[in-house]
Amino acid sequence: MATSSLQDSDFAELQRRLVVLRIGLLLVVALLALRLWHLQIREGPYYRDLSENNRTRSVILEPARGLIYDRNGVLLANNVPSFSLYVSLEDVKDREALIEELSSLIGIDPELIRKKLAVRGAKQLPRKIKDRLTLKEATLIESHRLDLPGVMVQVESRRNYVGGIAASHVLGYVGEVSAEQLEKPEFAELHQGSIVGQYGVEKFFDQIVRGLAGQKSVEVDALGHEKRTVLVDQPHAGDDLYLTIDLRLQKVAEDLLGQESGAIVALDPANGDILAMASRPAFDPNVLSRELTPKQWVEIVQDEGRPLNNRASQGQYPPGSTFKVMMAAAALETKTMTPSSTVFCNGGYQFGRRVYHDWKATGHGSVDLRKALIHSCDVYFYTIGQRMGIDTIASFAHQFGLGEETGVELPSERIGIVPSTEWKQKAKHEPWLPGETISAVKRWPGS
Repeated sequence: MATSSLQDSDFAELQRRLVVLRIGLLLVVALLALRLWHLQIREGPYYRDLSENNRTRSVILEPARGLIYDRNGVLLANNVPSFSLYVSLEDVKDREALIEELSSLIGIDPELIRKKLAVRGAKQLPRKIKDRLTLKEATLIESHRLDLPGVMVQVESRRNYVGGIAASHVLGYVGEVSAEQLEKPEFAELHQGSIVGQYGVEKFFDQIVRGLAGQKSVEVDALGHEKRTVLVDQPHAGDDLYLTIDLRLQKVAEDLLGQESGAIVALDPANGDILAMASRPAFDPNVLSRELTPKQWVEIVQDEGRPLNNRASQGQYPPGSTFKVMMAAAALETKTMTPSSTVFCNGGYQFGRRVYHDWKATGHGSVDLRKALIHSCDVYFYTIGQRMGIDTIASFAHQFGLGEETGVELPSERIGIVPSTEWKQKAKHEPWLPGETISAVKRWPGS
């Protein structure tokens, strides 16, 4: 009887334990099911994207810039194949070790690499470290791929200026978009490493010739090395550009300047087209389109010849005796003089106690408007300038385009100064004096 009671007690205990075990197993299964639901249903899209990013990488495909031609279809700027070095930060475990390895392999300044890797941008997009790699540099990197996780060499097009320094101030040059430019709205769609126009028509028409970048998704291995291409969105090349420049005439103008500092501009009188715009000293846009060291850039900027200054659109000079044509038109329009009105030139014009000399010391005698223009008689134009007054002269100067932007499609055009009573009051807070009119006329026409 006692034995039977003990067996019943043991059996009941066993039953209780089995119930507890079953409940425990059910709880474990429920928790696992809940976790699986959480991972696969609730968080499924997140982990799916994370998995795809671990398996694939996005690579930007840079577009080819549009070609630039002169008015006759002569090629001025094209594109040639080049190697560029990129680094995908997602695959880099030890950034400093990679920087040292790249520096020792192809001689890149470590600080430059750190700067490139630190530029703000989408983390999943590779950073461009260097363009225009030589074949030797590209070969060295490819031969050490196993030691360079996340490093890739991409074949891209680079800008090439066929004529070297010919028309350099008109064409300008290109360069990698800067961090400051990336903050501006017009560069919002670009990324670190994009090439944009930095000077000349390359800058003014950048959005036209820049093109649209493409993108490809590539499958990579554990070291970030490309295994196969998954998807490609092809880039679109920029539009071609035809300038009004005639390259043959451009070269004639540049040859005439030689090594002298100055500018020559030739216009088509029928429609105002710029046929030639030469400025000296010049620069080689192929050199400036490369990535220069700070020292190289400082040497160019501080060059006494100021080669980056386009003297044709940024220089400010007295118009010389061409200004007398405008003075003549103003005198006729205001009826200050008639074509037959004469002025006697004895070699000087006296105003107060000062004599303003003519370029011809003996004078031109009695001259009318026609003779004054033919012989460039200074005294004649001192006389009509004093009669018209500075504000009338300034008004006609503006009508002739002096002191106004020309509208030429080049960035950073500088306009000249046309003095007037209003200008002097704003600039110097002083009234205009009568004797200053002759001085202004004298400085404008020259001799």
